[in-house]
Amino acid sequence: MQPLRWLPALLLVAVLLGCGAGGKPPAIPVKGKVLFRKDTPAAGAMIVFHPVSDDYERLIGGKPFAVVQQDGSFTLTTYQENDGAPEGEYGISVDWRVKPKNFLVFDSESSSSGKQMLKEKYTDPRKPFMKVTVKKGEATDFLIEVD
Repeated sequence: MQPLRWLPALLLVAVLLGCGAGGKPPAIPVKGKVLFRKDTPAAGAMIVFHPVSDDYERLIGGKPFAVVQQDGSFTLTTYQENDGAPEGEYGISVDWRVKPKNFLVFDSESSSSGKQMLKEKYTDPRKPFMKVTVKKGEATDFLIEVD
C-alpha cells in the first residue's frame, strides 16, 4: 500500500473542514464604533461591510452588517447574530437617516425612508469611503468616523 495514495483525499477533507459549515468561511468577531463629527454616536445607522471580491460575497451569501447602538458601538452579523465577518478585504458604507415624524408605519430602528444624515460619499457601496481587512489574529475593533 502506498502512503501517498490517500494524500489528495485527506487534503480535500482538511480544506472542507477549514471552511466551516456548509463550505462557508468562518466568521471572526468584528466590532467597533461609528462616530459623527468625532464625538456623536451615529445611533440607528446601518453599517455594511461590502466584500471587495464579488466571488467572495457569493461564497459567504451576503454582506456583514450591523445597526449602530446608542453608544455608537456595533457588532457585525454575517451568518448568525453578532458572529462577525469572514476574513477578507471590505469596503464600508454607512446609511444614517432621521426617522420621519409619521414613523408609525415602521417598526425597525433604521429605515430606508427619512432624511439622510451623511454625505453621499459614506453611503455609496460602489465607492466605499474606507476599506478594512478582517484577519484572524489581527485587530478587528474599528473606529469609523463620518461627518
